[in-house]
Amino acid sequence: MSALLTQVPTTGYLPNVRFFSNRSELFMQCGSTWCRMTPEDEAQFHTRHDRETREANVGAHVVCRPNGLLRIGFDLWKLNANLRPAVIERLKNRWRQQEAASLSKSMLHHAQRRAYFTRSFARFEISPDRLEDWKSELSAVLSNPESYQSL
Repeated sequence: MSALLTQVPTTGYLPNVRFFSNRSELFMQCGSTWCRMTPEDEAQFHTRHDRETREANVGAHVVCRPNGLLRIGFDLWKLNANLRPAVIERLKNRWRQQEAASLSKSMLHHAQRRAYFTRSFARFEISPDRLEDWKSELSAVLSNPESYQSL
């Protein structure tokens, strides 16, 4: 039996997806000083299996960029699972189609250089008016056990 099937049952089980944005109220120690956690830090901290229930939790972050776009992303490294290649392609193609239509050529060029879609994480920039669409899309993808393959 694969490691994923022992950790993420495929019948009747949905990983919990939570989005983190804005200013965090949590702090972490950086050497001898304390630093406020970023939305990315919170999302990574949230992504894990719960010790008691063994439920999978996936955190995604939303960060405002200086160029007016929003960076959205997630990282699955603590789940011992990767996204399936078809799921990665679907997300990548949707991002290319939607953002190519809404961004200027120079903004699109910069956004394409900073877009990453891999088996274990994704990070890309979107227009602020598309945030709710992307939250819905990522929630559907990340909460679906069929989107994952075991390591």
